[in-house]
Amino acid sequence: MIRVPRVIVDYDERFEPLRARRINGSGHQPGDPDKAAAGVLRIVAADQPPTRLLLGTDAPRLVRAGREAFERDVSAWTGLSASTDFDDVSRSP
Repeated sequence: MIRVPRVIVDYDERFEPLRARRINGSGHQPGDPDKAAAGVLRIVAADQPPTRLLLGTDAPRLVRAGREAFERDVSAWTGLSASTDFDDVSRSP
């Protein structure tokens, strides 16, 4: 894994654990690049390929977690979202 030099020292404390995890995990990923390439070729040849393709056992879990967090935010902040409309729709630009 190629790592870019640090640019903003103030972020080091927050991101150093992430950097360390990436460095220590590099080369130990569970994914097989040959199997991933075969999967991509299968999708390319498909009559109706999916819009999105998740590869690896961790991908669905990570996407689901992100979607759940997004849904929580949407639910929690729907009132604020709606409050930003014009009161009188005829005034909208």
